[in-house]
Amino acid sequence: MEQKREHKIILKQWVQIFLLIVILAVMAGAIWAIAKSVGGEKQAKEELYTYSYNSNLSYRVLLKDNPFFTTKTLGMNKQYIASLIDKIEVNAKYNFQSSKDLNYTYTYDMVATAKGTYSESDAKAVEVWSKNYPILPSETKSGTGKTISIDKTVSIDYNTYNQVMVDFRNQFGLSVDASVDVALKINITGGVKGAENSLQESNTMTLQIPLVKPTIELKPDYVNNGGKTVYKETENGDDIKVNIPLLVLGVALLLFMVYMLKKIGSQLITTTKKSEYVIALNKILKEYADIIAKAENVPNLTQYDVIHIKDFADLVDIEEELHSPIIYTEIREDLECWFMVFHDKTAYKFILRYEDFARLRR
Repeated sequence: MEQKREHKIILKQWVQIFLLIVILAVMAGAIWAIAKSVGGEKQAKEELYTYSYNSNLSYRVLLKDNPFFTTKTLGMNKQYIASLIDKIEVNAKYNFQSSKDLNYTYTYDMVATAKGTYSESDAKAVEVWSKNYPILPSETKSGTGKTISIDKTVSIDYNTYNQVMVDFRNQFGLSVDASVDVALKINITGGVKGAENSLQESNTMTLQIPLVKPTIELKPDYVNNGGKTVYKETENGDDIKVNIPLLVLGVALLLFMVYMLKKIGSQLITTTKKSEYVIALNKILKEYADIIAKAENVPNLTQYDVIHIKDFADLVDIEEELHSPIIYTEIREDLECWFMVFHDKTAYKFILRYEDFARLRR
């Protein structure tokens, strides 16, 4: 009978744990609903236009008269003998394409920057000197349309820049790494009517040319292509929608689940203590079955001097000494029982209560 009670209580305990997990899952859903309703989704942006661009930087090396090469020019991506280079012809192309007509203004220029860098002990390169040499003066153009095209070809006098860096190294006695960077810089502003300042685009195409070396390799540095979608900007930024029904549902569900969590949690603690109580009781009844007798009614203790025993093992010692059986009676089902040893006018009583199993109350 006691074993059936134990299994019943443990089953009830697992049901409560399952309900607790369900409640926590529903609470998580309620919190998500609240966050979703308050955060809302941003209203769809209004697309104004899209644009794309592509860049291309090419070059060819013009050689001095020499008995080794039969051609006057060499193409890209080679290793070049510096002493045979006369000039370097650089071509820079930039094409901009918009999905709608734009009111635009663009500025571009081309500059050659001769510079020397010095490598420190930690291999970090530090620039010690540089100077800009304008190749194409800054030019600004405005217009309306979907396309902007820039196509410029310039001739770089390699020996002039090389001699500048040779003189710099000789004068200061510094073993610096020298180069000249040829850069085409483009800046575009504009936009459609009503959003004139929506376009801000910059692009730089650079050709890195080493100097003061017996052989050199030229290194283009630029982004080949790109683009962007431009959206309409509102004065107050993107509006936020609040889903009132979802918010109310989430709050109501969360409050109800908090109430249920408190209720189920309290019941789980009680059930757990009952389960521990029944397990402890069954253990006593099984181990000491030979000296325990169950009473059907609660003994009348008014005629006895009652001595309360704190530990059941002490009550067993008393039973062995007095050779009197331990009387067991259930006071409250699954909640409290008494174990008693009677001798003359004295009753030794040990009480087992479920309230004593307070491990989960911490």
